Amino acid sequence: MVGMPTRDRPPRGPLQVLQAFTVEAERYMEVSRRLAGLGHNDVHALSAVVEASKQGQILTPGALRRRLVLSPAATTALVDRLVGHGLLRREKATNDGRTVELHATDEARRMGRCMFMALSEEIMERVLSYTPEDQERLIMMMADLTDAARRARERLEDDSLPLNGVAADVPAWP
Repeated sequence: MVGMPTRDRPPRGPLQVLQAFTVEAERYMEVSRRLAGLGHNDVHALSAVVEASKQGQILTPGALRRRLVLSPAATTALVDRLVGHGLLRREKATNDGRTVELHATDEARRMGRCMFMALSEEIMERVLSYTPEDQERLIMMMADLTDAARRARERLEDDSLPLNGVAADVPAWP
C-alpha cells in the first residue's frame, strides 16, 4: 500500500512509530488469540496472572477486575471460562480462607509461549542486531514510555481528562 511504513520507509515521528508498532502488535495478538480459541480479555487475564506470578505476587479476582477494567460480573464470567478451559486455577489463600487467588496452569503458560513465539523471535532478531548501548537505550525508552502510558490511563481513570465534548476543542491530529 502506498504510504504504509516499512523498514525502508519509517513513519514520520516517534508517535507515529509507536502507533505503527502498537497496531502491528495488536494485529499479531488478534490472529494469535483467535488461533488459540481465546477472547481478547482471556489473553489479557492470563498475561496479568502470569506476570504477577513472575513478580512474586498473586492476583485475586478483584485485582484482576481492576487491572482489566471490567465489571465484577464480567470478571466472574472470564475467570469461570478460563478455569473451565483448564487455563486458570482458583485457590483459597493459605493465610485467609476467604480470599481467592488466581493461578495460571502449566497449559496456560505453554499456550502463551506458543502464541507469542513468532513475535518474540522476530523482535529479538532485530533487537540483538543493535549495539549493546542501543539495546540499553531501547529498554530505558520503552520503560519510560510504558510509564507514560500508565500515567495517561490513570489520568483518564481519575476523570482529570474530560472526554465528553472535547473533540470540538482539540486540533486535528497531525
